[in-house]
Amino acid sequence: MINYSKKNINIISFIVTTIIFFIIILTLNSLKFSKQKVEIANNQENVLQNDVNQEIKLESITIWKIIIEKLNLQADIKEGTKDEIIKENVGHYTSSGITEGNISLKAFNIGENKKYFANLKELEIGDEIIYIVNQEKYTYKVISNTIINNEEEWTSKNKSENTLTLITYIKDLENKKRCVIAKKV
Repeated sequence: MINYSKKNINIISFIVTTIIFFIIILTLNSLKFSKQKVEIANNQENVLQNDVNQEIKLESITIWKIIIEKLNLQADIKEGTKDEIIKENVGHYTSSGITEGNISLKAFNIGENKKYFANLKELEIGDEIIYIVNQEKYTYKVISNTIINNEEEWTSKNKSENTLTLITYIKDLENKKRCVIAKKV
């Protein structure tokens, strides 16, 4: 039989209170550790996402060019694809990568000061495109040269990594675009 003396009740109360205290401490530490793990995971995910989306800061670009020897083309690249940008330059789609992923560029081929993509239709599978960012030179080989209905069509089809996409208008085909896709060598 258990003796329920005041001394025994105090000892039992102390033991139960101590156990509850340690359970609370362990639970709080576990929650704190879990929160730290989530913060670390989120930070790592943000770093990886930044590496993929903006592997190089736009402000740090001093040289940005495209060279296609077959077309005797060498042009500067500027951020954006609005008409005022691509009148003088090859424009970069802001939603695309700069040195990684799918890099997408656009330029005029008729009617403007600079017709950088005027002869894009002449590119064939295997032709080489050089893409330069600062001191880095990337080589791409053409894998397709097609006509698309709109710019959204190539974005839905072209989710590949390490590709360079060139887009231009097509004379007399108002709603069509020429789309050249090249793969990094």
